[in-house]
Amino acid sequence: MKNERKNLTVRIAVIGGILVAVILVLGTIWMGQSASRDTDEAARSVSLLYLDELAGRRAQVVEETLNDDIEKIQVAVGQMTEEDLSDEEHLQAYQARMKKLYDLEKFAFVDMDGLIYTSRGTQTNIADYQFDYTALAEPEISLFNADDAENRKVVIAVPVDKQLGGKQLRVCFMEIDMGVMLESVSVTQNTESTYCNLYTDEGVPLSNQVLAGAASENNLFDALANADFREGDSPEQLKADFTGRKRGIASFSYNGAREMLSYVPVKDTNWFLTYLIREKVISDRINPVSQGIITRSLIQSLLTALVLALLFAFVIHQVRKNAKLQLEKETSEAENRTRHEEMEQRLALQEKILSQQADLKDALEAAEQASKAKTVFLSNMSHEIRTPMNAIIGLNNIALNEPDVPDKVRDCLEKTGESARHLLGIINDILDMSRIESGRMVIKNEEFSFARNLEQVNTIISGQCAEKGLTYDCRLTGKIDEYYIGDGMKLRQVMINILGNAVKFTPKGGTVTFLIEEGRRYNGNATLKMTFKDTGIGMSKDFLPHLFDAFAQEDSSSTNRYGSTGLGMPITKSIVELMNGHIEVESEKGKGTTFTVTVTLGESARSGGKADDGASLKERSVLVIDDDSVALEHARIVLGQAGVICETALSGGEAVEMVRVRHGRREDYDLVLVDWKMPDMDGVETTRRIREIVGNDMPIIILTSYNWDDVEQEARQAGVDSFVPKPLFAGHVMDEFRRAFTRKNENLVRETADLKGRRVLLAEDVAVNAEIMTMVLSMREMEADIAENGRVALELFESHPEGYYDAILMDMRMPEMDGLEATRRIRALERKDAAEIPIIALTANAFDEDVQRSMQAGLNAHLSKPVEPETLFATLENLIQK
Repeated sequence: MKNERKNLTVRIAVIGGILVAVILVLGTIWMGQSASRDTDEAARSVSLLYLDELAGRRAQVVEETLNDDIEKIQVAVGQMTEEDLSDEEHLQAYQARMKKLYDLEKFAFVDMDGLIYTSRGTQTNIADYQFDYTALAEPEISLFNADDAENRKVVIAVPVDKQLGGKQLRVCFMEIDMGVMLESVSVTQNTESTYCNLYTDEGVPLSNQVLAGAASENNLFDALANADFREGDSPEQLKADFTGRKRGIASFSYNGAREMLSYVPVKDTNWFLTYLIREKVISDRINPVSQGIITRSLIQSLLTALVLALLFAFVIHQVRKNAKLQLEKETSEAENRTRHEEMEQRLALQEKILSQQADLKDALEAAEQASKAKTVFLSNMSHEIRTPMNAIIGLNNIALNEPDVPDKVRDCLEKTGESARHLLGIINDILDMSRIESGRMVIKNEEFSFARNLEQVNTIISGQCAEKGLTYDCRLTGKIDEYYIGDGMKLRQVMINILGNAVKFTPKGGTVTFLIEEGRRYNGNATLKMTFKDTGIGMSKDFLPHLFDAFAQEDSSSTNRYGSTGLGMPITKSIVELMNGHIEVESEKGKGTTFTVTVTLGESARSGGKADDGASLKERSVLVIDDDSVALEHARIVLGQAGVICETALSGGEAVEMVRVRHGRREDYDLVLVDWKMPDMDGVETTRRIREIVGNDMPIIILTSYNWDDVEQEARQAGVDSFVPKPLFAGHVMDEFRRAFTRKNENLVRETADLKGRRVLLAEDVAVNAEIMTMVLSMREMEADIAENGRVALELFESHPEGYYDAILMDMRMPEMDGLEATRRIRALERKDAAEIPIIALTANAFDEDVQRSMQAGLNAHLSKPVEPETLFATLENLIQK
């Protein structure tokens, strides 16, 4: 009876497993097919949205191109003089100039009798053109030779009112070859899945192709009459949309191929821009995905069924095993008693281990406290030494730049500078070690120029080799990118540390070789392998395992002989490991040493030759802020040697006023270097005040002899871009400026206002100046209301509704009421736009105190006469709100 129940249980389990497996497989097939259909429909919906957006944007490009051509011909007409209209010969010469200036194929005029004047003579074929020269009142775009596909041209005509020897010129027009026009708006640049074209509202293609060349008909409507449209679409509806100038999308089959056509009317023409997409391209890419989903789902179901089968088999096996386990129970109880005794012994041992762990934890905490105290001590000592070192190096540089220094004194000063820089290097090594041991050294992850880094390293090492009589050879193997993502400064430190040791420990006549090659790339990363080889004194095999220990020296006498601290290699190894790399060394006593360093860097998308575009400090304005006059003089000399001219300020308050004046003139500094520790207003607060004036565009770098780790977060929040340690070296400033400049250029997206149609209130008491400024504003299609003094400007502003004027251009010296008083009264009005409207000073008062008075009165900018039009336009674009 018991065996029968067991057999019944087994049969039920087997049948149930088979049913579950069948349900899983059939359900997977059904769900996969449903998912495939849903994917196809979703892809089609997304394609429709993409196609409509693509067509709309391309239509805007066509409209803007045609508007540019209209503006071009209007500007050309506006440049005509009375001499150009004196006779046909002068007119032809003027037309020839305009054709050459604007690269026009044809530039002609039509008089009231229909006679056409070209640069080569007159024509009487006015009937061949579609525009009505007798009634043309606004710019018109039409076709010439519309039925001749090979010679079809775009005609842009504008009305004119000019007199040529008693004859009135009514129309000016230009012709553009159809192929040139289509190329300029990228209509001919199609892809394998989308095709762009232009049609007239009668279905005539401007590119001489219908349905991307798939149709044999010469007219879009004729071709679509033979197409099979999707439900809800029809050729009649599409033709009606063209006639009514409505945008839309139609789906149809042509010659067995499924197509989607999006069409958008082009403003001020009888054209339609279309985008055609082949549904087969989309389905060919989606079908493998759908098939893959179904295949993977089937495999998953089969695996699930297999797991269920194994589970059922395991359950059956366990049922049979229970009987055997019951028989073994008594034996197990006896064994448990033995295990209990063993467990008691293990617990006693565990208590002993826990006691030892507590002792180890106390020892670890004491070690950590000692390490922390050492780090604090090293950091404080570094600051205390670095601060007087700043004065020593600064004064030494100032003294060396004196023209009448005796040779003996100059030699002493140069040796003093070398000793100071050597001491500074030791301090830097100690500080780096303290940061490494405390875990505070961080590797940056930003784009840097490897080529520029290598150039700087080679400049330093080649100079050292030349001085010592060594041969230096640097070679690149294979393809090395110019830009990578990583910490360029730390990588340069590794190269200089190893190469510097090679130079130091290689006797005269030896060779130092630097080989760079790129390893494999993976997941957006690249590996660089750098081999450093020298023919120096080498190291013994017994010392090699201790090479990277702090303060390790194979021969204690080398400290005096070579000036080594024993910190360079430990720092180098730590930096390499932080870069996900490793360092290996081979050396033989008396035969030289070979270091092999491999680091991991990120790939950069930037190509060579463009990383530093605009990121040079030469011919740029730099402001240095420091309360120490010696430090300022040192900065002038160091930056001057690098070709940089800088201005200086002795306090944060003075610097803020200098920045405010330059900003009012729209002549902001390109870089600000500010000392951190200053009385009254420190560098962080000075940065915060400057940011309130100029925003985030200008790079600001803090100079300090302190460890800036503790203040870095606050400084970043205040607007500091980077930090440079004192004493000041031009190379550090250049590197940090380049990084800050690059980051700001890549992240900054400036929104400026469109000036077309804007209305400006111009306060100017000199009629000629007002007329000139009105003409300048009209260059950007802006309108201007003239006020002959500040009182009239105030009255005009009050008499118009809020938002009527977009900006005010204010002369400062005017009768009855000057510009400053008028600005104060406008700002005092109780209306919203009085406080927000940009007011820009246009004045000959160019002194700093004049700019300060303008800013205090409420003006937004101070432009000195004569004002460059582009400077004025840029200022208006930045200040006028969209």
